[in-house]
Formats: sequence, structure tokens, C-alpha cells
Amino acid sequence: MKHRLIADLNSAEFQHGSCAGWSQRRGRNRRDAFTLVEIIGVVAVIAILAAVLTPRVVEVIARSRVSGTAQSLGSLQSAVTGYIVVSNSLPQRLGYEVSNTATPGGRFDTDLLRSGLVERLFASPIGSQLAQSSAGTGCTPGVPQTTTALLLRPHIRSAPGGAASLTPVAVAITEVNFDLDRNGSGDFPSTAMIAFAYIPQVRVVDALGLNRIIDGETLTAGVEDTAGRCISSAVGTNNTVTVYVYLGQL
Repeated sequence: MKHRLIADLNSAEFQHGSCAGWSQRRGRNRRDAFTLVEIIGVVAVIAILAAVLTPRVVEVIARSRVSGTAQSLGSLQSAVTGYIVVSNSLPQRLGYEVSNTATPGGRFDTDLLRSGLVERLFASPIGSQLAQSSAGTGCTPGVPQTTTALLLRPHIRSAPGGAASLTPVAVAITEVNFDLDRNGSGDFPSTAMIAFAYIPQVRVVDALGLNRIIDGETLTAGVEDTAGRCISSAVGTNNTVTVYVYLGQL
């Protein structure tokens, strides 16, 4: 009888301990869980941070693209100088027609590529992102490299100087000029050959940023830029401009 009573007491204590332990664990689990109000608060904080930080992140990315373009253009200017030193020439490359080189219609960055002065054809992080096709004949495979096709993507040209009053560039792609000394007229005679970058469909804010890096100017948005190394056309209907950057002359 005595042993049975002790066993019953031990059993009761065990059951009581088990219930107490389960109760403690349940209370601890309740304390560890998030309430609905807490979850809503965390989501709200995340939404506020995203709204504040996203525009800044986008702005930083845009600035890096502009600065990357400026660095690429600086390298291209050095490549043009090297080409002139080695070849003592700057062949006419108006940047259109089927052939990339060996004709006046070819793009000049192909000459720089074949001379080992650059590693690839010019592509700009800003502006039109249409790339050279795998066939090397147009914007997309099967599209001829016509005047219209090449005008839709960045490339390098070399063209004769235009009339002194030519500002900022000729409507025709047979001549070009730059007002580097800012006296209101083109600096180069028709006997000069000028190498320059052509970047279409550039957002106005990117064009202003590029001009600020290259020419050190702070321009007014929407105003045609006609002087300096980096110039641009009037704003188009899609709120973009065509940017021209002087690289060298012979």
C-alpha cells in the first residue's frame, strides 16, 4: 500500500510538472510571435524606406551611366590622337552605307578597332541602346546599315569641317563643325577632318550631366547647346536630344 501511494504521488507530480512545462512553453511561444499590428508596422517602415531610397538609387545609377560615357569618350579621344600620330591621317567616315570601312560611308570607330586602338565598337551607356548586329550590317540582323539605321545608335564619325556659321552641326551628314572657342561660329575649315562621337536619343538630364563633366557648364534644360566640345541638338518630341562630342581633328 505504501509503495502504491508513493507511485500515485509521483504520477501526480509528473502530470503537474508536464502541464506546467507545457503552459510555460505556450506562453513563451506567444511572446516570440509577432502580432498583426507589429507586422503592419514593419511593412509600413519598409514601404517608406523604399519610397525614399528608390529615387536616389535610380539617380545614382543614371549618374554612373553619364560618368561611364564621359570616361569612354576620354579613351576614344586618346585613340583618335593615337590614330593620327600613327597614320598621319583622318579618313572621311560619314557613318552610314553598308560598309563599315574602306568607303567614306563607314563608321570611324571600326578603323580604331582594326588599328588596335580600341577593344570594341563604341557603345554608350546613355542614349539609344541599339547595338551592332552580329552580322555587322545594321541595328538588327538583316537590317542594312543605311543612313537611317545608323542614326539610331551611337558611333564615331570623321567628317570635313563645315561653313564657319555652321552651328552646331550640319543637317546633312557630309560636314560638321564645333565652336570650341565659343565665339559663335565653327572653328574648322572645310579642309580639316574632324572626329566626333554621335549619340542619339539621349535624355535631356543625361545630356546636361555629360556637358557638365566635359565642358564644365551648367546649362538650362531644353536649350540647344551650340558651343564647346560637347554639343547637342534641340529637344525632340520624345524629350531627348542628339549629342555630338568632339574627339580630334587633322
